[in-house]
Amino acid sequence: MSVPSDPIVLLMLAGVVVSVGAIALVVLNLGAERNRALADAAAEAGPRRRGDQRTRRLDDALDASPALRRAVELTADLASRKGALGSVERLLRAADVPVRPAEMILAHVAAVVAVPAFALLLTQSATNALMALVVALLGPPFGLKTYVKLRRKKFSNQLPDALITLAGSLRAGRSLGQAMEALAREAPDPMGRELRKVVAEVRLGRPLHDTLADAAERIDSPDFKWAVLAMQIQAEVGGNLAELLDQVANTMRERTRMRGEVKALTAEGRASALMLVVMVPALGLAMAVMNPEYMEPMFTTGAGKVMLGICAVMIGGGYFWMSRMVKIEV
Repeated sequence: MSVPSDPIVLLMLAGVVVSVGAIALVVLNLGAERNRALADAAAEAGPRRRGDQRTRRLDDALDASPALRRAVELTADLASRKGALGSVERLLRAADVPVRPAEMILAHVAAVVAVPAFALLLTQSATNALMALVVALLGPPFGLKTYVKLRRKKFSNQLPDALITLAGSLRAGRSLGQAMEALAREAPDPMGRELRKVVAEVRLGRPLHDTLADAAERIDSPDFKWAVLAMQIQAEVGGNLAELLDQVANTMRERTRMRGEVKALTAEGRASALMLVVMVPALGLAMAVMNPEYMEPMFTTGAGKVMLGICAVMIGGGYFWMSRMVKIEV
């Protein structure tokens, strides 16, 4: 790898690094300010005025850089017309990332432009620049979706214990709102974080059941949606809410146990599907390393390339078929 020595190239490289760093710092700073605003709203009895001051402070931070604010507005307008703003917003809300969708999209676009340019200027290799482009383009969305999936799974694992605790608080004589507030203080994240948002919105005057329904939509957990629906039905028809929450929690635990049993029973099929994908390319790579002359026609001749394409399609189809066979919804 050779480092470029042309002053113009070095100046361009420095400009790219400084630009990306500035955008990242502004986005992170706005996210930190928004986190503190949410914390103040949850902690203060009269948070409306303080929350508005924090929001104005975020707008002032954007006003300090008119070019950046204009870029965020153009990004929001273009993403809204393309229909991408809503999906990004849902992902950010589910991940509890305190950044506006337009800010995240702008940072992603800046990374897609800057990272390949940085790799090209630094390594002077088109291949490395192409690899950097793929990583910058697919890496952040994949990482965000993976984080949302892990957070949702952790929330679902915490939900039965949270419902049992909530039922115990109701039996102790607390109202549903008081029990929810106590649980929000004691529960670990992400359960505690989401319940603190619910408590903050209730303090601002929003009905509890509407807030819970919005939280269930934001988290997109089927079990939590089921629990919220049960509480809404109980509020309409009456009954013992503590007993209902106990039954819902026990049902969730039984479903979790059944999911574990199904996962154990289908482990052999999933392992077979994985071996189908890994074994053939691994054997081909080993043969190419041990005897390159033997495998060379597969990569240099037309017939060999056609055979590789057919193998890739058959392996992909077999993996898809086997993975669908062992996937059982509980």
